[in-house]
Amino acid sequence: MSVTVAAVLAHPTLRAARPVVRAGSRGLEARVRWVHSSEVLEIASLLRGGELLLTGGDMLSSAPESEQRRYVRELAARQVAGVAIETGPRMRALPAPMLAEADALGLPVVELRAVVPFVGVTEAVNAELVNDSVTRLRHSGELAHALSGVLSDGGGVQALLEVLVARTGASAAVFDTSGRLLGQVGESLDHVATTYRVMVRGVHAATLTCHPPPGTDLELLAGAGERACEAIGLALLKSRPPSPRDLAAAELARLATQPDHQGERLLRLAEVIGISASDPALGIAIHGPTSSSGLHGLDALLRRYGHPALALADSDARVVVSMEGRRQASRTRAELVEALGGWARERDDLVIGVGPVVPELAAVATSMSCALGSVDLRAAYGRSVVVDAAAVMGVDLLGAADLLPRAEQLVLGQLGMLLALGGTEREVLLETLETYFDTGCHKTRTAEALHVQRQSLYARLERAFTWVGGDPTGTPRALSLHLALKLRHRLRLAAGTGSR
Repeated sequence: MSVTVAAVLAHPTLRAARPVVRAGSRGLEARVRWVHSSEVLEIASLLRGGELLLTGGDMLSSAPESEQRRYVRELAARQVAGVAIETGPRMRALPAPMLAEADALGLPVVELRAVVPFVGVTEAVNAELVNDSVTRLRHSGELAHALSGVLSDGGGVQALLEVLVARTGASAAVFDTSGRLLGQVGESLDHVATTYRVMVRGVHAATLTCHPPPGTDLELLAGAGERACEAIGLALLKSRPPSPRDLAAAELARLATQPDHQGERLLRLAEVIGISASDPALGIAIHGPTSSSGLHGLDALLRRYGHPALALADSDARVVVSMEGRRQASRTRAELVEALGGWARERDDLVIGVGPVVPELAAVATSMSCALGSVDLRAAYGRSVVVDAAAVMGVDLLGAADLLPRAEQLVLGQLGMLLALGGTEREVLLETLETYFDTGCHKTRTAEALHVQRQSLYARLERAFTWVGGDPTGTPRALSLHLALKLRHRLRLAAGTGSR
C-alpha cells in the first residue's frame, strides 16, 4: 500500500511527538516518497517532491512573515507531501500567516508538540518505504514474466488483460484510437479510471483503462499498467500494426523539428494524413513523462481545435496542429493555449511550449523552433507549465548568446536598484513586479496569484515602484521593465552554464 502523510503521522516513531495537523488537511492522503529533515529555509530547490519534511521551529520563528509564506509556497510548488514543525520555547505556536498560506495551497502543516529524534524517525519510516519499493519491483517483474509467457504462446490482447486483472484485482479494457473496444476483463466501475497509452512504433495505437476497486495500491497498479502497455503494444504490432496514416502523422511531427526539412516530403505526408498544406499550422513541444497515462486526453483536446499529428518519445513529444481557416486561426490558437493550461494542471511535471501560428504548413518549422526554445529555457518564464512561445519571443531574442551583454545592460539598467536590496525583500519585490506584469497589470489577479491580500499587494507594489523610478503602468517604460524581469532568469541560467 502507498504510504500517505496520515500513515507516517501514525507511525510509532512520530506518534510520540503528539502531531496535530494545523493546515492543509485535505492533503493528508498524499503519497510520501521519502522522509527528510532539514532546518534550511531554502530547502525546496533541493527536494524532488513527495517528501515529508521534518524541521525544528528555530529558523522559522525568527523569519519575517513574507519569508514564512515563501517557505510554504516553495514547498508546495515542489510538490512536497507535507511539513512537520517542532514547537517549543522558541516557537510556542505555528505562525498564523504561514498556516493560512499552507491551507490555501493544500499543503499539510503539522505541529509536533513533543521532541523526537528526527534521525530515528527518518531511518524507521524510510526503511519501510524502501521495503515497499522492493515489493512493487518484485511484483512488476513477476507480472512482466507472466505477460511474456502469454506473448510466447501467441496470446493476444484479451489473454494479456486476463493476466493483468488476475494479478491486480482491477478490471481492465483496451480501446483503439477511434474508441473501439479491443478487449475487456471485468466490469467498469463507477469511480474514476486509470488510463495508460499503448504505443506501437512511436505511434499511439490504443488506450488501456483500469478500474481499481477501493483500497487498491495505485502505485503498484501504475507499475503493472506500464508493463501491460509494453506487452499489449507487442501484441498489437502483430495483429494491428500502425496504419500508413498514423506513421505519416508521426513522421510529419518529427520532420517539423528540422528547419531545413524537405518541403515536398512534408506536403506528401500531409496528403497521406488528409490535411491541407495551405491551412495555418502551429508546433507544440512537450517535455516530461509522455508515456502511458502522461498525455491522456491530449488527442481529444487537440482535435477540438484542429487536426493534430503527434510524435512521442519517453520524455518528450512533438505535435503539429493544422487549423482550417486563416481568419480564425489566431483566435483558435489563443483558445488552445488556454485549454492546454487547464489540461496540464492535472498532469505532473509536464512543460508545454506552444509556438506561434504560421499561415501554411511549409512554415511550421518556425513555429516548432519557437516552441522548442520556450521548453528548453522554461525556467526563464516562471513556474507556468504551459509557455506561450509567441508571448516570450522577445525574451528569446534578447537572450541569445551573442546578445547576452546587451541583455545584462537592460536588466541592470531597469532593475539595478532593486537587485541591490537584501535577499528576502529583493526576491519578494521582483516576484511581485513580474507577476503584476504577467497578469496584464491586473491587481486582483496578481493578489490571487501571489496568495496575498490586496492591501498587502498595494504595499509591495508601492515599495517596488519606488526602486524602479515610479509606477510604470501604461507608460513606455513598462515593456523594457517587463523584459528585464524575464531576462534576469535567463542571465542566471547563462551564468550557471559558464556563458555570459
